[in-house]
Amino acid sequence: MLTPKQKLIFEYIKKYIEKKGYSPSLEDMGRHFRLAKSTVHQHVEALTAKGYLRKTENISRSIELNEKEGGRGLVNIPIVGTIAAGQPIEAIEIPDKTIAVPKNEISKFYNHYALRVQGDSMVDDGIFDGDIVIIRKQETADDGQTIVAIIDDDEATLKKIYKEKSRIRLQPSNQEMLPIYRREVEVRGVVVKIVRNLESGIQDNTLAYKKKRFLDRIRSSNPNSQNKYKRVALSPIRYAGGKSLAVGHVIELLPEDTERVISPFFGGGSVEIAMSKELGLEVIGYDIFDILCNYWEFQIKKPELLYKRLKELKPNKKTFEKIRLILNDVWKKKIKLNPLTLAVYYVYNFNLSYGPGFMGWSSKIYLNDKRYKRMIENIRNFDPKNLKVECADFQEVIKNHPNDFLYCDPPYHIGKDSKMFRGIYPMRNIPVHHNGFPHEALRDLLKNHRGGFILSYNNCPTIREYYKEFQQFFPSWQYTMGQGETRIGLNRKNGNGSHIKESHEIVIFCPPKK
Repeated sequence: MLTPKQKLIFEYIKKYIEKKGYSPSLEDMGRHFRLAKSTVHQHVEALTAKGYLRKTENISRSIELNEKEGGRGLVNIPIVGTIAAGQPIEAIEIPDKTIAVPKNEISKFYNHYALRVQGDSMVDDGIFDGDIVIIRKQETADDGQTIVAIIDDDEATLKKIYKEKSRIRLQPSNQEMLPIYRREVEVRGVVVKIVRNLESGIQDNTLAYKKKRFLDRIRSSNPNSQNKYKRVALSPIRYAGGKSLAVGHVIELLPEDTERVISPFFGGGSVEIAMSKELGLEVIGYDIFDILCNYWEFQIKKPELLYKRLKELKPNKKTFEKIRLILNDVWKKKIKLNPLTLAVYYVYNFNLSYGPGFMGWSSKIYLNDKRYKRMIENIRNFDPKNLKVECADFQEVIKNHPNDFLYCDPPYHIGKDSKMFRGIYPMRNIPVHHNGFPHEALRDLLKNHRGGFILSYNNCPTIREYYKEFQQFFPSWQYTMGQGETRIGLNRKNGNGSHIKESHEIVIFCPPKK
């Protein structure tokens, strides 16, 4: 006979296994019932002694339901070793343990086995280092299926298979990795199910888990690199500055109980799109530049329509100059365009300009048919998940979201103590933000904000003093723009004395106030 608490715990375990295909950890149960780990352990031991559960000692998440108590829907699959999701490794098949998966998720007409994943070549398909993959044994596979491949007699790897004219391509699902080509490949099976890392103690639907996976994926693989994290370029528009290099630094600080992020200075959205797309967070962005916000409205809601209209335009200097002059008249309020045309012209002009910049001069690099085709395809395929962008001033935004977590990327502080070059913002959209920006007003609003914030700024004494009561971090990276420049201007003669353009960044963090 079970006690009321034992009944609750047993039902929780049963539903958890039915939903996820594996058992909860003691920590999961402790958080759910607000019990100490030792107390949960006692209840699990009692359920095991009474024949409701069975478990393997010293192995995480090894709890299973006994057949008579509802375990008939599960089948034990042997975990026979490790598979490389990276460079091939020697094929090792050593029986490890078993994993229980729902019977209705695998075919009863095939044999199956499981492998632990090592490496990150399949991360874009949601297969991460430490995960377990369930493999259906078979010796053939269709193009595009993820397989266990044996190459060079005894090396195993996990890749997508494609049969080409005179060879076989084993394709990783990681844009930074190259395919493997072989004339012969032995197929040992096809992936039919992925089970998240069972040893981490982190559920795959938590922000902590998603942060860890994302940061591991973008961490620099070069130990000598100045950059801790790789560039993350998810935005469909080119945006000046280094925020695509700041994504990892910002997300690293994001509190793990965050559910929604408000961005009062959305701009190109490098960080915000990563938060929405990679972490699954709700993100609401705001910007004061109405033409930019109009573009985002179409980019988020009607990307296919943008693509079709952009496809009608040609990437050449004549078309660029024609559109630039039209946008100049819009800027001076001489004419007014319908919202769709304005969005199309804006992103065309912005992405093909030098810098990039709104109403800037054209770039020979981007006036290229192949680049243009890739650019508009990125616009068509843009899927930011739970993101929206609206037009509003930052002061109104912060006041209207007193309890939301903020990510703020305001205009740089261009003052006497700033190392930022005053002429770095020549384009028409920049003065909207930078001329007379009220840095003190932002400081005062953030000091009184209860929801917590991450603030990315340029590192200078004024900003450090403004936010001295908060945690301050100083990430660094080398800008690629002007990397080959050999002239040394006055600013740099008075500073680092080098032609190398370095970042002057500060990230400021304030946790939510309880």
